[in-house]
Amino acid sequence: MSVAYFVMEIGLESDIPTYAGGLGVLAGDTAYTFADLGIPSVFVTLLYKAGYTKQKIGPGGQQQDLDFHWQFKEKLTPLPQTVQLEVGSQVMKVKLWQYTVRGERDVPVLFLDTDLPENSPAFRAATDKLYQSVGAERLLQEILLGVGGYRALKALGYAADLYMMNESHAALLIVEMLKEFKSLKEVRRRCMFTTHTPVAGGHDAFPLALVQDMMKKYDWIDWRSEVADGVLNLSKLAYKYSCLTNAVSLKHEYVSKAILMKSDVDHVTNGVYHRRWVGEDMKRLFDRYLPLWSSDPSLLANAYEIPSSELAKAHDAAKGRLIYLANASSKAGFTQEPLTIGIAKRITSYKRNGLVLGDPAKLATICDTVGSLQIVFAGKAHPDDDVGKRDLAQILEQASIVMKRTGKVKVAFMEDYSIDLAKVLVSGCDLWLNNPRRPLEASGTSGMKAAMNGVLNLSTWDGWWLEGGVDRVNGWGIGKRPAWDDLSESDDAEDSKDLYVRLARDVLPLYYSNKEGWLRMCKASIATVGPRFNTYRMAREYLAKWYARAS
Repeated sequence: MSVAYFVMEIGLESDIPTYAGGLGVLAGDTAYTFADLGIPSVFVTLLYKAGYTKQKIGPGGQQQDLDFHWQFKEKLTPLPQTVQLEVGSQVMKVKLWQYTVRGERDVPVLFLDTDLPENSPAFRAATDKLYQSVGAERLLQEILLGVGGYRALKALGYAADLYMMNESHAALLIVEMLKEFKSLKEVRRRCMFTTHTPVAGGHDAFPLALVQDMMKKYDWIDWRSEVADGVLNLSKLAYKYSCLTNAVSLKHEYVSKAILMKSDVDHVTNGVYHRRWVGEDMKRLFDRYLPLWSSDPSLLANAYEIPSSELAKAHDAAKGRLIYLANASSKAGFTQEPLTIGIAKRITSYKRNGLVLGDPAKLATICDTVGSLQIVFAGKAHPDDDVGKRDLAQILEQASIVMKRTGKVKVAFMEDYSIDLAKVLVSGCDLWLNNPRRPLEASGTSGMKAAMNGVLNLSTWDGWWLEGGVDRVNGWGIGKRPAWDDLSESDDAEDSKDLYVRLARDVLPLYYSNKEGWLRMCKASIATVGPRFNTYRMAREYLAKWYARAS
């Protein structure tokens, strides 16, 4: 069985900046996993020559988005085949580039490039920047990904059994599939749609008139029959033409059913590629005490057998690298001993990155009483998200306030969050803090990466943590633990209060007064999260569920 995986972004390595966050990094993890498991597959995405955004923090804590162009010719191989597609009354030409993920079976990643002299300026701009287009520009990118991506596969001789549409960005591949297979039934048995967003506004939709104008040449589809209230919702289009529509956690399944107004949405909870995200020191430790863990992550369940002194030594080495990098980049004055919290997420309001700094006086009092604290932040706001940028500036302002109140709290912000920086953070901090407003975390994967490194989680009861978190065993939960079908939003003030209680009553006392108890929880973190929340399990579950539906 062969798989074609369509996605708007992909995070393969830091030097290929064609990703913005979790969706892209998950796609990269999946590509590495398919290669390891020998799954015949090909990935399709766009070649963003100016990437997403290069972040610089300017005066007053303002995020500056710097222009840059990465050296794609050093990383990608040009292919001789080209394709073309119709947009409106014009023809857009597409050049193909390839990155190869090596493994048991090599996996090609195809990058579509429209920056060609024969294309119009608008067409050339379609593969300039990631997620910085709206309206007709966004629809152009999605025609390119879906229609252009499918034609690229045909030009290269690929004929997949399964087409995986990740987010609605890829939904327009069904246009070409309908042309080839003629019927809804034949398209549906070949398609799977994964929704990764927990908010209605994250599902792309376009006015019928715009769709009819830009896709007038695709006359085998009656677009009027695919719209509601004059709008084409690409998520609902993808749902209609897929035999399986899934969310990315059990909680997100309930959220997605409400958004799509469909009762048969399933779920496959996300995982992470353990071989990429476990730090080098911990890898050596696992190799010694958990042989074959890299080929069989279920063996991480035996992490309790690792001597506590060896676990502490490996973590201290990883923590030392984080401290060195934080001090070198921000003059934070971090030291080895204090409890170090990592907070690294896309900066947008619902993720509440700065919640721990919301009451500087309260945080200062806790640390003066119980013990010192170091907090390292990383993350980018979307270049057009002014609210997110204000949130970032406020985080830096509140950090300054709390550090002036007490010498027991130090804060660092590390610029230009990337895959390489994430590896240092998830392995080197002591505690991973994730506190989005419930139920707006579809899944989350950064906490999984941290947990596999023996880092404890302190998280809102949402997304994957609602499935994998065991309070006071592998971490702690923030706020009320909701019922699966409870879609009400959590209260910021209540969560802030509970976060401070958890730090003062549970986290800091355990860290400073009971090292053996802390290390016991670190082992539990590896043993409970590693075997379950990995992409080997995720990939096999996807294929099994699709096979059951398609057959």
